[in-house]
Formats: sequence, structure tokens, C-alpha cells
Amino acid sequence: MRYLRNILLQVVILVLVALWLLPIYLMVLDGLKSTSSVLLTPVLSPGGISPSAFLSTVRDLARPILNSLVVTVPVAAVGTYFGALAAFSFYRYTSKISDVLFSIIALATFVPFESVTLPLARLIFSMNLFDSYLGLIFAFLIFYLPTGALLMSIFLVSLPKPVLEAARADGAGDWMVFNKVVLPLMMPGMISTFIFIFIEVWNNFFIPLVLIKSPDMRTATLAAMRYIGGMGVLYNDTFAASFIISLVPLLVFIFTGKYFIRGLLVIGGGTKG
Repeated sequence: MRYLRNILLQVVILVLVALWLLPIYLMVLDGLKSTSSVLLTPVLSPGGISPSAFLSTVRDLARPILNSLVVTVPVAAVGTYFGALAAFSFYRYTSKISDVLFSIIALATFVPFESVTLPLARLIFSMNLFDSYLGLIFAFLIFYLPTGALLMSIFLVSLPKPVLEAARADGAGDWMVFNKVVLPLMMPGMISTFIFIFIEVWNNFFIPLVLIKSPDMRTATLAAMRYIGGMGVLYNDTFAASFIISLVPLLVFIFTGKYFIRGLLVIGGGTKG
């Protein structure tokens, strides 16, 4: 029975891996097809191989990918650090007011982007940040700072309180405790939060659509729409562009995945409130 159970488990794992790799296989396979082959051959079948779609999309997406990196990396870094700082503040100072504020932060993470489109656009425009990197970064931080605080609060409760109390007994202030004790101990959680915010911001389509006007400022997700037009769809270019755009978060997760999983393993204490 144990042998059969192990075989069944391996089969299930292989099926799940195959399902996970199927979209990547489709993007690479159909991105390498020629324009005629992608229309005449089945989606899952190989056809005439041509690297032209990948070469043209790499050239066209270079600037949008750079734009996405310029916005995504600062948002993920700032959202993670200040989210951890906010979570530590709520963890350190408990009161009814802090509980209410934390509840507001938790609710803010569930506010849909579409429901605040008009006030968000008016705010960014009034600050003269429309169609700019700073405008996008500021807009994303409005949504993902609460997310960083909520996620870091989940990790923070796993910290041993005696360690923090020992640091305070040695004369360390809250700022030193946070930077010298909390951050090193919570590094897996920091990395997990960074990865989560990075992928969320990178894949976001709606906020750049509202706040970006000029073609030179388009992010990668906006640039992918140029391959879909009213007169038709460039299927091989679309598949190639989808793979190239998804490659950045995929590589981030591959190279930091063990830290992400390690961060998830420390969860178990629940959240404040």
C-alpha cells in the first residue's frame, strides 16, 4: 500500500508540473512559429520554426520592460520595508487605536483598483505626476503599502519576544531593535513580501492604463496590447511577447523561491486582531 501510495503521489506531482509548464510550453512553441504556421498548425503541435517573432518582440519590449523595472523594484522595496516598519509599530504598541488602524490597513488591501479610478487619477494629475515614473510609483504604493504591512504582520508574530526584550534590556531603542534585530530575523518574510508585491505590480495592467499616456512610458503589460488590434491578432508575436514579459517574474521566483517558501513556513502565529 505504501508503494502504491508513493506511485500515486508521484503521478499527481507529475500531472501538476505538466499543467504548470503547459502555458510556458505554448508560449515558447507558438512564439517560435512563423506567421503562416501559427495559423495553420494546431496550438500544441510544432510548426515552421522562425525566431523572427522573438527577435522583434525583444527589440520592441526593451523599453517597456525597463519602465516596469523602474517602477516595480522601488514599489516592492519601499512597500516591504515600510510595511515591516508599520507592522512592527503595531506589534510594539498595542492599543484600541492601533487595532482600529490595523483593521483599516487590512481592509485597504481588499479595495479594488477600479473603485478608486477617478479619485486616484485626479490626485496624480493634481500633483503633476501624471504620465511619469513617480506618479506610477506613488499610485502603486497607495495600494501595496497596506499589503506589505499586512503580510509582514503575519510573519512578525513568529518572532520570539524574549529576543526583542533582551535587546531593549541592553539599551537598544525601537529603531535599533527594528533594524538590527527584527529585519535580520524576518529576512525570509521580507523576501516573501518583496516577491509578492513585485509580481503583483509587474502584472498590474489597470493602474498604468489609467495613469500612462505616452508610448515611451508604457509598462510591459501595456506594451503587450499592441499586438492585438481591431483588424486582427499577431498570434506568434503575442505568444513571444507574453513569454518575454512573464520571464522576469518567473526568474525572480525561480532564484528566490526557496526564500519565499522558507518565509511561508514561518507563518503559523496568525495576525494581530
